[in-house]
Amino acid sequence: MFHAPVAAALAGVLVLQLLLAAHVDAATLAALSPGQSLGANDTLVSANGVFVLGFFSPRGGDPSRRYLGVMYARAAEQTVPWVANRDAPVSAAAASSYSAIVTADGELQVLEGDRVAWRTNTSLASSSPSPGGNVTLTLSDSGNLVLAPGGGGGNPLWQSFEHPSDTFLPGMRIALDRRNGAGDVKRTLFTSWRSDGDPAAGDFTLGLDPLGSAQLYIWKNKNNNNGSANNSTTSTTSTSTYWRSGQWANTNFVGVPWRSLYVYGFKLNGDPPAQGDGLMYYTFATYNSSQLRFMLHPNGTETCYMLLDATGEWETVWSQPTVACQAYNMCGANAQCATAADNGQPICTCLKGFEPKSATEYDKGNWTQGCVRSAPLACEQQNVSGGDQFVDLPGVKLPDYAVWASTVGDENACRQLCLGNCSCGAYSYSTGTGCLTWGQELLDIYQFPDAEVNNPHLHVKVPASVLETGSKTRRWTTVIVVVVIVVVVVLAACSFVVWKCRRRIKERLGIGGKEQKKIPSIMRPARESRQDFSGPKQADPEEGENGKKCELPVFAFETLAAATGDFSSANKLGEGGFGHVYKLWNAGKGEELIDPAVRAACPAREALRCVHLALLCVQDHACDRPDIPYVVMALGSDSAVLPMPKPPTFTLQCTSSDREVLFRVDGADESYSACDLTVTMPQG
Repeated sequence: MFHAPVAAALAGVLVLQLLLAAHVDAATLAALSPGQSLGANDTLVSANGVFVLGFFSPRGGDPSRRYLGVMYARAAEQTVPWVANRDAPVSAAAASSYSAIVTADGELQVLEGDRVAWRTNTSLASSSPSPGGNVTLTLSDSGNLVLAPGGGGGNPLWQSFEHPSDTFLPGMRIALDRRNGAGDVKRTLFTSWRSDGDPAAGDFTLGLDPLGSAQLYIWKNKNNNNGSANNSTTSTTSTSTYWRSGQWANTNFVGVPWRSLYVYGFKLNGDPPAQGDGLMYYTFATYNSSQLRFMLHPNGTETCYMLLDATGEWETVWSQPTVACQAYNMCGANAQCATAADNGQPICTCLKGFEPKSATEYDKGNWTQGCVRSAPLACEQQNVSGGDQFVDLPGVKLPDYAVWASTVGDENACRQLCLGNCSCGAYSYSTGTGCLTWGQELLDIYQFPDAEVNNPHLHVKVPASVLETGSKTRRWTTVIVVVVIVVVVVLAACSFVVWKCRRRIKERLGIGGKEQKKIPSIMRPARESRQDFSGPKQADPEEGENGKKCELPVFAFETLAAATGDFSSANKLGEGGFGHVYKLWNAGKGEELIDPAVRAACPAREALRCVHLALLCVQDHACDRPDIPYVVMALGSDSAVLPMPKPPTFTLQCTSSDREVLFRVDGADESYSACDLTVTMPQG
């Protein structure tokens, strides 16, 4: 074993020893030449110490299995973007029994004793033109392991970037080569690990669409027989589509609208998809090329990571797929998938103009059969008025199997192109994607949850009758909504009026929680009672009508005459009706109303307050009169401010219905003096 010095390697040796559990005999190499070998604890380091090549056991895996891999030297945890012998580990039982060598013929091999566990299958003799000279193995700061002649000069015989594992690094290519025709398609494929602790080829593979649509796909293998990493450029047929990126729109994929990959230097190179045959590839390059990586996980999720220099930790930039609707064609043909906001479960609905192919299965949640047209297109029928129109779907992932019309330069031309072709079922146009058209089956439509997603709109062709039906339905819906609102408003207004007038209504109808107060018969000034002021015969003076006790007793005229000696002046305590008293009080002569016998004993202020309250108690309208509790309070407190009494009126202000209730009159409307039942002082 030969030991080659490395500039500034002293600082990196300690890190490499910790990562690879190296012992004191470990060697740190800058290059590996024929005749040299990389032992169990030796490492090959890139020029600036960004990456190292060495043997390792996966974290969380079987420690007895050892693999040759490229690792990040500055990451806090073991991170392996490329593995050589991923499907053929060597045993860790005897460290001296395995190694990596470069043969004189120009081949990199992983040996376990005499057994070749893995090889690059290259040779100087088979290369054209023959490079001549020795072959050297070096590791670049981009993570690319290169086997090249003449100390790294000339064209490489082999490089790891063309034979990837599960990680896409800056400077790598995701390529599709159709230059030899459709029968000889070559692709760069990335294959996941079998598990986090097992780097063997797993169940998921990522690569470019072999049909040339420039979309990235993740396929799920139907079996676990993927072949070796060296055969990763060979197309696999026993797979099913698991995820699709959507069409490339110059700065991002339409299936990943929230992340502009262009800022990471991600771009499409080579021949455009419409040409069919040719070479196209995606690549990306950043300012610090070692800081980003795209990794295909064992569960089929692709994740972009960024290395944080300060801590050596990996920060997740984005991942796909992470929800059920992002999986390929979750809802079947001619349907769209939306994610429920509450539980994240998929919600499948047929596109407008379509219905479930099997309503029973669709209701059960089995959406594989998808949807079919509810009515044929007008172009498929004869003598159909209205023709075909388009339903606009914004904010969606465009369907699979699009056809790019490279000669169409604006949206109207794209629309007319689809209208003129009866086999066209939808179209989309944007400056990023150009004009795309689809056939009659629209697959893998995902409704993004963010309404502000700036994605190209999808326009689905439907017969005009579908839109007219929807328009009529919307019109009837609008009419019904307006009518319901008007009815609700009217009912609410009526209810409010009834609530405000409930007391009056109850008084008119004689119903309610409290029994209506009835005016005693002596207070009803019928025509005959006004002639002699006697009024009708009164019942028990202590009882009102229906035997209810009255708040104040009411006496018949005969009773009052007998009690006062036919209203003798000797028995008179005072005189004056409401009008007379109000006039003296309003003129500031209220003290004249006080009996001289009590003037000395009663302060004038208290007497005038009693007169003030008395005037309020005989106001014409009940709403102006104080109730008994207020009277008691006002008499017991000088602080209560009393309202000014209103002047008396001499005509009752009431409606015809009021008269019928109060006075029991029949016939024409009449006015009654408000002083019918008062004692008026005679004049002259």
